[in-house]
Amino acid sequence: MATFKNGYWYGKLGKTTTYPLNGVLVTRLIGKSTKPPTELQKAVRLRTKLVSALLFPVKEFIEVGYEREARRLKLVPQNPAFSYNWKHAVIGKFPKLKIDFTKLRLSYGNMPPPVNLEVVASDKGLVFNWGPQEGVMGTHWSDQVMLLAYFPKLRKSAYMTAGASRYKGTDLLLVFDIEHGQFAETYIAFVSNDRKSISDSVYVGKVRW
Repeated sequence: MATFKNGYWYGKLGKTTTYPLNGVLVTRLIGKSTKPPTELQKAVRLRTKLVSALLFPVKEFIEVGYEREARRLKLVPQNPAFSYNWKHAVIGKFPKLKIDFTKLRLSYGNMPPPVNLEVVASDKGLVFNWGPQEGVMGTHWSDQVMLLAYFPKLRKSAYMTAGASRYKGTDLLLVFDIEHGQFAETYIAFVSNDRKSISDSVYVGKVRW
C-alpha cells in the first residue's frame, strides 16, 4: 500500500513501487513486463537518468543547499533537489532531452538571490565576483558565499559551501584534478552563518577553465 507524504507517494501503488535510494526517490515496476515501454515511459526514464547523473557529483553541495527545504518536508536533501530539477531543468522532447544548465537549481531558499555576478578563470581556479547588496532586507554582510562549477563532459564538480563573507564581493573557487581547457557551468548562492537562511542558487555562466 502506498502512502502520500509531503507531496510524494511512497510504497506500492498499482504495478509500481516508490522508495528512496541513495537520497533519490526511485519508482520501478513490480515484476517483469512483456510489453515494450511506451514513449512516455522512455521519456520519464531518460529524464530520471539525466537528472540523477547530474546531481550525483554535486551531492555534498545539495546537502547544504536543500537542507532547510528537506527538513521542512521531512525528507533528505536529494529528494526535493531531484524533484525540482526533474520538473524544471530538463528541456526538449524525447529522445532529444537535455539539461538546461541555466534552469538548474542547486540550493533553495528565501534569502534574496545574489546580483551583479561575474566569473573568470585564473591559474588556480575560478574567480567569482558579486554585489555586496548592502542594506538589502534579508541579507547580512556576514553571509557566506557558496560556489560551484560543474564540468559536463567530465561529470565532475568543484565547489565550496562556506566561502568568503558577502561584504568582500569576491572569492576564488580552487579547481583541482581537472585539466585546463574544460568548460564549466557555474553557480553561486549565499547562506547565513547560522545556516537558518539560504538563497536560491543563481546561474553565473559558462566559463573555460
